[in-house]
Amino acid sequence: MLSKPEKNYYLDIALLLFGAVSIATGIAISTKPPALMSFLKAINVKSLHEWSSYALTILVMLHLIFHMDWFKAMTRKKIHSKESTTTIPPSSY
Repeated sequence: MLSKPEKNYYLDIALLLFGAVSIATGIAISTKPPALMSFLKAINVKSLHEWSSYALTILVMLHLIFHMDWFKAMTRKKIHSKESTTTIPPSSY
């Protein structure tokens, strides 16, 4: 069984990889570089972009679930802290 830091490490690596694929394919779809068009059509870049984005979304949800205890602790800390009051800065107009 993996330890919590190991789970986070592998999850972060997967987030990085799927995020990079999603960004790269999104840029390729939007710019349509002429030199790469035959390659992009061959690998079905739209489908690759779509599925890597689905995987990225699921991994982000897992990441949030894995860190739910941290979110709860920080929220409690902010709510119960005297320093948690927020003030609106004066307008620069």
